[in-house]
Amino acid sequence: MNLKEKLILIQQDNYHTPPDTFTLVQEMLHNIGTTDAQLRDDLIYTTLSHWIPSNIMTTYELEQILTIVLDDNHLLFKLGETHSDSVFTRSFSMLVIPLLLMRHKETPFLSNERIHQIKDAVFHNIRNEKDYRGYDETKGWAHAIAHAADVLEDLAQSNELDEVDLLTMLDLIYEKMTISKRIYSDGEDERMVKPVMCILDRKIVSQTYMQQWIQRFGAVEKDSEFLPAFRQKNNIKNFLKSLYFRIKFHGVYDAALCPTIEQTLYKVEPVYYSS
Repeated sequence: MNLKEKLILIQQDNYHTPPDTFTLVQEMLHNIGTTDAQLRDDLIYTTLSHWIPSNIMTTYELEQILTIVLDDNHLLFKLGETHSDSVFTRSFSMLVIPLLLMRHKETPFLSNERIHQIKDAVFHNIRNEKDYRGYDETKGWAHAIAHAADVLEDLAQSNELDEVDLLTMLDLIYEKMTISKRIYSDGEDERMVKPVMCILDRKIVSQTYMQQWIQRFGAVEKDSEFLPAFRQKNNIKNFLKSLYFRIKFHGVYDAALCPTIEQTLYKVEPVYYSS
């Protein structure tokens, strides 16, 4: 019986664990970058999402999973490649990290040093990820940037991360929301707003800094060619609009951030935002 057949049976059995659970998890992690969308997304990831946050595996096994996920054959696998299948391995390895952090939140098992190892690996991945595809019609979700945003959301809430870490996170978000290679069309802007909101919730970064960070989007270095500049401008507008309404509807932050976003949008595209 192959892995797909095993996981279909487990799914049909309401995700009850077999005697060789950890061995099977290792096999799933080995195949996490498969181009079979059903196996990768509906079976491997979904099964892990049931098992990892629960108390099924020991902390030793969870540590082993984390070590695998962060290695050169998973989160860092062929990092920097574009339009190759390696993105599926990186992206879905990234998506395992929130499951581990969820388990840690309920039953702490990660040391402060381990949390920072996760942070460093995740930051390195995001800084160097160049494959910005969302949904691939043949192979399903790549979504590396959206999955990275999910991890940043969890890390931003971690007390182990200090102001310097949060400022670095804001820089990474800025970098990825100002790309000119593609216009994000699969919810990446909404997903990337979530860690920003978590940073605001921490109340460590000053409002003045946040205003200056928002204003940077209006002063981004523009590409000299029309199409890349057009893509970048649309990514900036979409992200700022998503941030604007999330802040507005959240209702607890100083209202000064919304006018700052309005002013920045005007600077990015005065023809559409002038009265």
